[in-house]
Amino acid sequence: MLQLLANAADPTSHVLPHELFHIGHWFSFNNQMLMTLLSAVLMVVVFRTLFKDASGAVPTGARNFFESILEFLRIEVFRPALKEHTDRFVPFLWTLFFFILFANLLGQIPVDEFVTLASGGQIESHVWGTATGSILTTGALALIAFFFVHANGIRQVANDLIKGTYGHHGGHEEHSSHEAAHDLEHPRGEGLPADVPADVRALGNPTAHYADDEHVKHHQKIGNVHVYAGQRIPPNIAWISAFPLYIWNFAPHPFRPAPGAPWTAWIGDIFMWGFLLILELIGALIKPFALTVRLFANMISGHIVLASLIILIPVTAGPLLHFGIGIPVTLLSLMIRLLEVFVAFLQAYIFTFLTTLFIASAVAPEH
Repeated sequence: MLQLLANAADPTSHVLPHELFHIGHWFSFNNQMLMTLLSAVLMVVVFRTLFKDASGAVPTGARNFFESILEFLRIEVFRPALKEHTDRFVPFLWTLFFFILFANLLGQIPVDEFVTLASGGQIESHVWGTATGSILTTGALALIAFFFVHANGIRQVANDLIKGTYGHHGGHEEHSSHEAAHDLEHPRGEGLPADVPADVRALGNPTAHYADDEHVKHHQKIGNVHVYAGQRIPPNIAWISAFPLYIWNFAPHPFRPAPGAPWTAWIGDIFMWGFLLILELIGALIKPFALTVRLFANMISGHIVLASLIILIPVTAGPLLHFGIGIPVTLLSLMIRLLEVFVAFLQAYIFTFLTTLFIASAVAPEH
């Protein structure tokens, strides 16, 4: 099979985009775009079929498999970083993870190779492919994550100004007396409230979990949660002020003067802040670029290695050498395919995990 595929066409051609049809001179639809669309449609079909009702029954089969992943991501990956903001960002992060995962896994199915084999090498199929093997696809995902992160950072500043909690860590004080208890190992991750290591009732309420009694004199109690009762800003002024305040807190202030200091004390801080702001802005642009290249490179590297192994077969002379090269190439190809399946899960996890960290840093600008 490998020799047939190697002789049929250039083995590296399956990592490149191939046009399927075009409309006029401005729109070209290729196989990687088809796989992007197929990944999205498959997600809708799978999740609407498996989770069409909110049944409290114990999940089984495929639903249990997907629910286990969803729960693991929410409690073990998202919540430690996002804390009380977890449930607000879970839909986006779940969607991001499974879209990348579906696209990665679909690209591992050798549909084109089977079509070429079935036709005896007469048909060179390029309908299938890996959506995340296109830098345009991974770049679009990184760009969406970039705008999502910073838009929500600005939104968080505006909401904090409106609620009067800006600059006071919202519902979770960094130096709370309960901080050590928050960091204890609890069953099912950080879903449990401080000081109650086995209270499973708090699993669905991260906001209450991360509320504490630090600076109680500045808090008002709403239900069981202490909320900072600072000065509230009208919504229109809050939204106008949100962007400059987000930029103001985008870089650290290493020489911030004490309250009541003369204005001249701010000169050194503002100079250093401006320098650090340039570095932070460069870093903010590098982050989506790194997300783009990491996912793209990892998803095509396995295909390129397979192509390099396959091309060893036709360059050898004689049937004995073909047979001698074909056996180890077949075994190595099988192991690489298995490794690629692992990489498909790993890269979906890494992309989502890094996006989670970027969101966490954006929604807590005072840190």
